[in-house]
Amino acid sequence: MSCALFAVPANAVEAYAQSPANQLHEVNLAAQPLSSALRNLSRQTGIEIVFRPDLVRGRSAPALAGRSSAEAALRKLLDGTGLSVRYSGDTAILYRPSVAARTQVALTAVAAAPAPVATADAGGEGHEILVQGTYSASIAGALDRKRKANNVVDSIEAVDIAQFPNQNIAESLQRLPGVTIERDRGEGLFVKVRGLGPNFQVTLLNGQSIAVNENVRDSGQSGRQFRFDTIPSELISGVDVVKSPSADLEEGAIGGIVNIRTFKPLDLKAGTVIGTATASYVEKADKVDPNVSGLVSWKNDSETLGLLLAGSYAQRTLRQDRITGVGWQSLPDGIDTDGDGVADSGPIIAPSAVRPTLEEEDRQRYAVNAAVQFAPSDAVNLTLEGFYTRLDDHYDELTYSADIDVDSIVPGTAVIEDGALVSATSEGTTQIGREVSDMRHQNWFLGLSGDVRAGAWTFHPTAYLTRAVSETSAPITRTRLLGPVGLVAVTMPKATGTNVPSVDFLEADLDDPGQLPFRRVEWRDVRSVDTEHAFGLSTERPVEFGPVTRISFGAKYRDRSRDYDRRDVNLTSLAGQYFDGTYFNRFPYGDFLSGTSGSLPTTWVQPDPDPFWNDSNKSALESSTPSRSDLRNSYRIGEEITSAFAMADFDSMLGTMPVRGNFGLRYAHTRQTSEGYADNGTAAIPVSFTSTYDDFLPSANLVIEPANGLIARFAVAKVITRPSLSDLAPRLTLNSSGTILEASGGNPELQRFQAWQYDAGLEYYFAAGSVISASLFYKDIGTFVYNQVSDFVVDGQTYMLTAPTNGGNASVKGLELAFQHKLTFLPAPLDGLGLQANYTLTDSRASYSDTLKDDLANIARHSYNLTGFYENGPFEAWVSYSWRGKVLQSVGTNDNLSINDSAFGSLDASVSIKANDHIKVSLQGINITNAKQRQFVANNWFGGYTDYGRTIRLTARMSL
Repeated sequence: MSCALFAVPANAVEAYAQSPANQLHEVNLAAQPLSSALRNLSRQTGIEIVFRPDLVRGRSAPALAGRSSAEAALRKLLDGTGLSVRYSGDTAILYRPSVAARTQVALTAVAAAPAPVATADAGGEGHEILVQGTYSASIAGALDRKRKANNVVDSIEAVDIAQFPNQNIAESLQRLPGVTIERDRGEGLFVKVRGLGPNFQVTLLNGQSIAVNENVRDSGQSGRQFRFDTIPSELISGVDVVKSPSADLEEGAIGGIVNIRTFKPLDLKAGTVIGTATASYVEKADKVDPNVSGLVSWKNDSETLGLLLAGSYAQRTLRQDRITGVGWQSLPDGIDTDGDGVADSGPIIAPSAVRPTLEEEDRQRYAVNAAVQFAPSDAVNLTLEGFYTRLDDHYDELTYSADIDVDSIVPGTAVIEDGALVSATSEGTTQIGREVSDMRHQNWFLGLSGDVRAGAWTFHPTAYLTRAVSETSAPITRTRLLGPVGLVAVTMPKATGTNVPSVDFLEADLDDPGQLPFRRVEWRDVRSVDTEHAFGLSTERPVEFGPVTRISFGAKYRDRSRDYDRRDVNLTSLAGQYFDGTYFNRFPYGDFLSGTSGSLPTTWVQPDPDPFWNDSNKSALESSTPSRSDLRNSYRIGEEITSAFAMADFDSMLGTMPVRGNFGLRYAHTRQTSEGYADNGTAAIPVSFTSTYDDFLPSANLVIEPANGLIARFAVAKVITRPSLSDLAPRLTLNSSGTILEASGGNPELQRFQAWQYDAGLEYYFAAGSVISASLFYKDIGTFVYNQVSDFVVDGQTYMLTAPTNGGNASVKGLELAFQHKLTFLPAPLDGLGLQANYTLTDSRASYSDTLKDDLANIARHSYNLTGFYENGPFEAWVSYSWRGKVLQSVGTNDNLSINDSAFGSLDASVSIKANDHIKVSLQGINITNAKQRQFVANNWFGGYTDYGRTIRLTARMSL
């Protein structure tokens, strides 16, 4: 690879000299709107044409016929328009000659289509990139956005998203430098930028905030983290990840701003029709799931009115084989290993529980996107857009536990290695459970935005309403049996390879329905409503004031609320009774945890929830009065944010070097109200907290071009991240099992995170669609929030309470390396090969107190992505491997028995062939190597295991 890197520039120069813009083609264009003529010229000549839609809107093009070069034909089409062309390899870029024509990256709605694919710069003026629907053209378009941006930004475009075997756009984003994801049930759920957790990111839809769905499966809450499994990638034109903010961008992201862009009708060709149909085979569930999507776009001949409607429906069946609920305990006084009543092992750690678990889900996801775009003149361009998604999820969990009692270890059976009890036989108890629930996540977005020009001024009005509802459409029910099972032998391995614990029930049979007495049915109903409405106005105008070429300023008001309600009831009227086989089902699979090296029960009796539910006394459900537990689990957060900004763009020369960028100041006033119930140990008491704070957030971005194709970037900004909404809640949640005395809580007096961040980087664009780059970043977090563990007494019972608290400071620094190139210098047919590669190193440090300093939790030190692609005529293929290193939780105030994530890598691939210009068929694979997720505790002892298997997808795509 090193040889290739040094060889590329010389070959790239030769490639530039053979520009296709000068080659002759048969050109046949009827008189038509200029935008349509440019599209058709691109198809007939193979040259990519990049332009802002507003530059050509309302203009007409003359008819052209005959043999001509693309350059000559383009010159005739643009005659009299005042537009000029700049060539970059095989790309023609249209622009209006003016120093002020340079624009920065902003987050306004922009369009992209598979053929053509539309992209945009961040200043809100879309660039339409006409491509032939190839992956290489897509990543070249995304790279063009990065190159022109004033901010530090990385992008993915529609072909990139559509052609990889992605279940959602989070899985596409993980291939960008500095971006990793958190998975749930084998699907990308949350996005992390430069190591910082999902709560440090801001997710926008077309530049505006979008409501956030909450976790209603269990009592762990996500807060501000956007769930990417709710939005299908088929409806998305592109995504930008902005790593260095500017004053005109929403505050709230110490990590990065993730802006999701949808299609716009005036930026697509008239009569665009796109449809896809996918069949997905989920190996572990042995099920084929359908996925269909479609897009229809229309605009009138004058291109002043456009309509768009897009929709998607997908089913997803999944199965996960897991070992979870693994508990370890610290025993500083040791244990008695020989039965003489005296602890003789010395200080050790010991396992307390193991919980093999089978999880199944049936998901159905619906999504609709509609847009009306009105541009009666060059002075007015308004878009009214609606977006709706719904995810229905039926969840079914089968589990049993092996609980270890270190006080009853059989003498002579204890095995201790490296200070850990790794094998022993003791008296044990077991809980067999069945959890069934139906969950629904809905997300609405309705927004009006656009541009209105008045003289030299351009105004950008915006107003939107967004709402996310997450609820248990059918309450969670957990059917539990619990009792002693005699002697249990447990062996805990290292968290490597195919290792899982060995569990041997020496005196019990988990397939016997009469083995355990009934314990209870746990009933839970949860509803979370996240709502935001906002309106704002910004304006800008070109100026000639020294190097300053544009000024802009604006203001915005946002009103957000989070209502979280939870109700729990335990039905115990059948407690202690034994039931026959009519109350149970057979275990559904014979290959649970297949391929692992441990020995443990892989089948057990499966409680049928219905007969237990029907026989239980349900009178407790009739009460409409919330219980003390319900009150302390429920809360309401209100948040009003008033913000304003002023910013200037500059574009000048420093000697012979072009220099551009922006500088500005953002102001944000935040008023937060937290309402709920605090528990004093004996009663739930209503409380309300209000806090206000002001932030002045300066920022600057500088781009220098010291040589042709070479760009140096520098950025500095003050940034904030507001605390998680659930962390701000005055709430207290006790572990509902009653056997594990743990609790979680909130803290309405949390301060926001504040940080200064710095960026510096070099990018060398040595050929069209190619780059090699290196970037350094540093984030100095002056106010820091971390979780603190303490004892808390409720009704005479001591719980281990985990709650957030204000702390000292922290820092995150790192390095990003990236390379992208299509290897056209190779001889045919190898000239269709290409490579993308990136690597991120992240280092963190936090002061949790004056004497306690450690790494930050939930950060992977190393991550990388490798993608190889090949294109030859109608044939295309991609292989992509994404890897991130281990992620530690046992840092700071967490002990060394916290569950950490082992390193994990996933291999995905796609092979496709174009039957003609309109039909493409693809075969795709997800997690081809069948990688497993693992967790560990101190000294790499086993902490958890998840196997979600492979997925194979066959997709047919039609476009007109």
